[in-house]
Amino acid sequence: MRGILRGRFVFIMISLRNNTKNVLLQSERGFTMVEMLLSVLLFLMITSMLPLGMKIILDHRVVDTAVRKMEWEVFSSQVKKEIRSAQQLTVQPDKLLMKVDGQFILYEKYASSMRRRVNYQGHEILMQNLSSFGFGKIADGVEIKAKDVQGIDYSVRAHQFFQTGGVEP
Repeated sequence: MRGILRGRFVFIMISLRNNTKNVLLQSERGFTMVEMLLSVLLFLMITSMLPLGMKIILDHRVVDTAVRKMEWEVFSSQVKKEIRSAQQLTVQPDKLLMKVDGQFILYEKYASSMRRRVNYQGHEILMQNLSSFGFGKIADGVEIKAKDVQGIDYSVRAHQFFQTGGVEP
């Protein structure tokens, strides 16, 4: 009888020990206070850095400067190509008139932009947000100087392959 009681007592102890809740032994998971505090701390760190990241991403000054530089490079390569192929060229302080393949090409100021017109028609914007620009005659070509609204100066010299006369509009 003692063996039966002892076995029964051991069985009760085993069953009591299996009823204790332990996160590691069972598949039911829960948050402890330490885990919750770490989660909140991580969330607050991420959200506190978010405005700084957004400021860097949305900062247009860096992007505007790069775009303006690319815009100037495209403009200068286009005007060099046209000046090299021009049969006639007339330079005025605020206008540049060329005759290329029988067509009159005019570069002039329009509001705060520089535009290109072919045969005095059309409206192709070449550069935007310029506070001033001008054309100057140099030996065998033209010098174009521009200043944007941020005060950055740009300059390009374009030379002709052949000496040409002025354009008679």
